[in-house]
Amino acid sequence: MEYAIIIWMKRAELVFNIASIPVDIISLLFAGLVSFYFRLQIAGRLPILFSLDLNAYLRDLFISVPIMIGIFALAGLYNLKGTRKFSPEFLKVLISISISLLLVIIIFFFNQRTFPSRLIILTAWALGIIFVVMGRYILRKVQVLYLSRGYGLRNLAIIDGPGSELNLIDEIKNNKHLGYRVVAVLENSSEMLEQLHELYNKNQLEEILQANPALSQDINLELVQFARNRGLYFSFVPNLFEVQRNVVETETINGIPYISLKNTPLEGWGRVVKRIFDIIAASVCLILTSPLFLVISILIKLDSSGRILYAAPRVGSDREFTFYKFRTMYSHLSVGEGYGGQEAQRLREQMKKNSMRQGPIPKFKDDPRITAVGKFLRRTKLDEIPQFLNVLKGDMSMVGPRAHVLDEVQRYRDKYRRVFTIKPGIFGLAQLSQISRPELPFEEEMRLNIFYIDNWSLWIDIGILGKSFYYLFFVEKPKEIF
Repeated sequence: MEYAIIIWMKRAELVFNIASIPVDIISLLFAGLVSFYFRLQIAGRLPILFSLDLNAYLRDLFISVPIMIGIFALAGLYNLKGTRKFSPEFLKVLISISISLLLVIIIFFFNQRTFPSRLIILTAWALGIIFVVMGRYILRKVQVLYLSRGYGLRNLAIIDGPGSELNLIDEIKNNKHLGYRVVAVLENSSEMLEQLHELYNKNQLEEILQANPALSQDINLELVQFARNRGLYFSFVPNLFEVQRNVVETETINGIPYISLKNTPLEGWGRVVKRIFDIIAASVCLILTSPLFLVISILIKLDSSGRILYAAPRVGSDREFTFYKFRTMYSHLSVGEGYGGQEAQRLREQMKKNSMRQGPIPKFKDDPRITAVGKFLRRTKLDEIPQFLNVLKGDMSMVGPRAHVLDEVQRYRDKYRRVFTIKPGIFGLAQLSQISRPELPFEEEMRLNIFYIDNWSLWIDIGILGKSFYYLFFVEKPKEIF
């Protein structure tokens, strides 16, 4: 009976993946037909060099769609992991349809009787992306509803224990749409493998999540071997060194292979692309928020005496720069030259003893130094508007690790100094996580920052900005960010 349940759950996941194929086919055919009739509607306005024959068009369309489905398959859009994120899936759809369009253009170049209208090709490309994404989004919503009711969940065993800093267990248990049913939470002990054997023999195990970064290499190898020998999925939470393994290059010298560990994908053209994106995004944000400058300035002056802007030295890209934000503290209690001086520094050192977070970077709860207007500005993140100027100057980026004060930086252990190899950001993975978890542990903040450095892409930046603005404007306090 239990074995039948396992097969049924795998079959349910397979059904949704197979269902995406006819959904894609219908979406592509519909996009092609709408493009054809759209061209007919404006036929009187644009010259037609060749006749628009529906039968010939449908013949070519039915030949093109299977080719596009094949490209979708090669892009990994039909893999069996049904709970994958939607944003990478959208990017794959965009790339796959664009490649398909390129193939059609090549065919058109040699034979103009095929798809005689260039407008049809361009319209079908845009509508194909829209309709395929819409179809897959609807199918995903159906699957999420299906999973949230407890159907089709994968049986998951989690390895937890001392050294685990990511509280994944509650997140997985409370969010069934992730696709998991936690059947066991095991700690590192001599009985751990025996317990996994027992779960497997009872047909209650499909996947293992190793969530303890401090587990030894020997035990990890045993877990991997156990999973592979039984055809189980295996995933793990990496430690700081393991996170860096996905940015390696293999080269040879005189036939001898060696592996180079790259610092970040931001090297070379990545840095250029990110800088162009920063200039465009910061300029747009400054234009949109410019009306708020006068209003916020008046509120700050009415609330307390002192400067409107808070300017202080910060560290980024292994150099110091002047950091700007709207002042949110009383001037005589603000640390920095031209503000509170020694009095403010003594108060800050005293408050560190009662910090809500241990580590080099303190976190203060109910900070008495913050003004009434300052609390509002911090809660809405409006105090960070002047940092768009830092981005335009090239001192900061739209997305990156948090910018920290100088004395905090001096207390970083060597393994954390890597976060200074790129520009600090207004937004970032750690900043996004702290919206729902203000007490985010320092070690976890550093892991998020290093993960970003190792895995940077323009799409990740866009995703972080999109999520950040969404939670700032539309969600008061989200329960879950990732």
